Amino acid sequence: MAAATRGCRPWGSLLWLLGLISAAAVACDLASLRCSLGAFCECDFRPDLPGLECDLAQHLAGQHLAKALVVKALKAFVWNPAPTKPLVLSLHGWTGTGKSYVSSLLAHYLFQGGLRSPRVHHFSPVIHFPHPSHIERYKKDLKSWVQGNLTACGRSLFLFDEMDKMPPGLMEVLQPFLGSSWVVYGTNYRKAIFIFIRWLFTLGHHGRAPPRRSGALPPAPAAPCPALCAQRAGPAGPGAKG
Repeated sequence: MAAATRGCRPWGSLLWLLGLISAAAVACDLASLRCSLGAFCECDFRPDLPGLECDLAQHLAGQHLAKALVVKALKAFVWNPAPTKPLVLSLHGWTGTGKSYVSSLLAHYLFQGGLRSPRVHHFSPVIHFPHPSHIERYKKDLKSWVQGNLTACGRSLFLFDEMDKMPPGLMEVLQPFLGSSWVVYGTNYRKAIFIFIRWLFTLGHHGRAPPRRSGALPPAPAAPCPALCAQRAGPAGPGAKG
């Protein structure tokens, strides 16, 4: 009887282990199902900071201080489950210093879809705000777009390219979203990320590019919706320029 009891113990341990594996698999399947059904907007937010740090070290030359500051700020923000204010990054420099490349890497390593993620919103002054005379309409549309998308998902990234070409006064509508208040316009925005890219030009350059194409800012959604996919580049790569 004693020998038979000892012989059953391995089977009991094996069954217990299989039970744990099955429970973990069920939990994983439920989480995947929840994400696939769109019930949890943060499913697309999958930060890979070691990968970002490695990519920056390998492909961004001569920007050691900038790399250290960006990684430090991201780690403090991402690892904080309840940040008190959104993360605001300002990238500025001459052409070719890697501003656009860094911003594309941030989207790539923070969101599963990179720049094509529905939680990443990329604005260009030439495309979305081409006419300074329409500044009041742009202010209204931009405020509604940011507020609507933050209401749909607090884990959102807003990327503003070529800040030097933005119509004067447009960015004023973002100021309430960038502080340390808990709620703005009924929206919790403390998990949002804002990136501003500013180009520096040589003397004699007015910083104005000829219009390439025009387009209005899409209306703010009442529910989650894809963001400006047509204007986004593909996933970041070593050959990107900025």
